[in-house]
Amino acid sequence: MAQWSRNCALCHVRGEGGAPVLGDRDNWDARWDQGEELLLAHTVEGLNNMPPLGYCMDCEADDFRALIKFMGGRR
Repeated sequence: MAQWSRNCALCHVRGEGGAPVLGDRDNWDARWDQGEELLLAHTVEGLNNMPPLGYCMDCEADDFRALIKFMGGRR
């Protein structure tokens, strides 16, 4: 997944800036409990240390949904 490697991996591999780590179901489950639409809104608008669009300037909403599911172990 090239978009993940170029963008999301910068923070979500080691949890930089408090980002939930790839595949950490406990951390991601708490976020999923808030709903997919809120996760998408946080991604698009930015949240805490994550910038708007999470550095992925060429991503569309469906791309973000797929990336979020991949990182949260829900693909």
